[in-house]
Amino acid sequence: MTLKNKIVLLLIFLIGLFLRLYGLNWDQGNHLHPDERFLTMVTADIKIPTTVSQYFDNKISPLNPYNYPTYQFFVYGTFPIFITKYLSVLFNLDTYESIVLVGRSLSAIFDSLNIFLLYFLAIKIFSKKSKLIYLPSLLYATCVLPIQLSHFYAVDTFLNTFLLATFTFLVYNLFLPASIFFGLALACKISAIYFLPIIVLFLLPKFKKFILFIVITFIVFRIFQPYIFNGIFKLRPLFIDNIKQLQIMSSPDNNFPPAVQWINKIPLLRSSVNLLIFGLGLPLSLFFILSLSKIKLKNTPTFIYFALLWVIIIFLYQGSRFAHPMRYLLIIYPFICLLASLPFIKSKSKLLSLFLLCHFLYAVGFLNIYSYPHSRVQASAWIYNNIAPGLTITNEYWDDPLPLSLRNNYSSIYNGIMLSPYDSDSPEKIQKLYNLINSADYIFMSSNRLWGSIPLVPHLYPYTSDYYKNLFSHNLNYKKVLEINSYPGFNIPIIKYCYYFGPSNFPGIQNNWFDVDKRCLYPGIYLRDDTAEESFTVYDHPKVLIFARTD
Repeated sequence: MTLKNKIVLLLIFLIGLFLRLYGLNWDQGNHLHPDERFLTMVTADIKIPTTVSQYFDNKISPLNPYNYPTYQFFVYGTFPIFITKYLSVLFNLDTYESIVLVGRSLSAIFDSLNIFLLYFLAIKIFSKKSKLIYLPSLLYATCVLPIQLSHFYAVDTFLNTFLLATFTFLVYNLFLPASIFFGLALACKISAIYFLPIIVLFLLPKFKKFILFIVITFIVFRIFQPYIFNGIFKLRPLFIDNIKQLQIMSSPDNNFPPAVQWINKIPLLRSSVNLLIFGLGLPLSLFFILSLSKIKLKNTPTFIYFALLWVIIIFLYQGSRFAHPMRYLLIIYPFICLLASLPFIKSKSKLLSLFLLCHFLYAVGFLNIYSYPHSRVQASAWIYNNIAPGLTITNEYWDDPLPLSLRNNYSSIYNGIMLSPYDSDSPEKIQKLYNLINSADYIFMSSNRLWGSIPLVPHLYPYTSDYYKNLFSHNLNYKKVLEINSYPGFNIPIIKYCYYFGPSNFPGIQNNWFDVDKRCLYPGIYLRDDTAEESFTVYDHPKVLIFARTD
């Protein structure tokens, strides 16, 4: 690698890392991501063993989450937790408040490493003198879903990097480091096992190497995910039960509230919309689709077909399941960026510069959500400034309640009532709900988690669906007094209003693809993503609504 290549690649890496670290404390220390909150609690509570034998002793290891009564349901990989814990202790940041930032920083760093891996894969496609050799890395550095998930302390980004590292080293016939990285991938998330067919394609003609690959992978996995085993090989029954329970919670026959959003969704179609429009963005999606027509039997490296096969397998499998969150497809994003570069192998398209500009603008526009206080923080400040202490407020069960505790302000100064719209529908349930709101002064909704999902399944929630429609249509004794949005886009102070592009989804109100908000806090042009998959919005940029009683 020439000095110029090193400088350019390092610059792309720094751009990608900046985009992932920008606004790292996006929730201002309020721990507003539930999965992240759980992992932070686990990491804060576990302790570092004093000896190697203690580390591997399931019954006494203080690093084992199962040895704590609070964490008897634990299905995450342990490697990200271990490395976060060790670094938190090393840098004297081993507190609940600090661990989450350490975890987010590691998430951002690990995901940014994919930029280097994609470069080494691009070497196998492009001429080493070609400027396009940096294209896959640049596309991934500025890709929105990886940027978003890098802001969370979760296992997805770690898994993504180790799988791509496994693929990259297999392309270079370095099966030993590939086996180590695959073992680490499994220790991040057990679903890494889906990558095994791709490994088989690489090593099928080399049976002895394949066997050795599996042995090394298991040893690494056994070292960094030791607590799911009883003995050397036998899986712990509690872990198996946890996996079964997780599958039940994600099934269509279960009444688990977070699963309501998936009912009546057309899986592959919905996954396509979330992938192409929100996760990748339309510019990158268009060039990815174009790339599929550029793959030819001649002069195309074999590993490109393996990459395409991986994208197809995961999209069809994860996208066709009842529950299909966007983050489950993160592991195909680096491969999509690689494939999307294929149309430019032989020549530079005149559209390339425009395409890169549009792709980059979407990434920068997405950072808007981290440029201002979190919408729930803004709403909480408004509540303390505008709602008198002692009044009665309602929040919705299964969503983070408002107001958040800010500085010297605490939610206990209000009389709080918790509504349960996810409960099974009945005349008795809805009558209780109406009685509660009739005794309250304000209704708080800290995201669209409930009102964005329940009205879409009126056959399950006929009464509650009507409640939301009546509330939003102002047919109850309430009116909307506050709406705080946080959308991808650009704040333009010289204009007066906010211009929203994209469909709205308020229940009982006509769907609009374009709106002008004359009362918004940050005038500009924004992409309204209310209809994206729930987890894309409800954590780092939820829509907050407050209704006030009118009589």
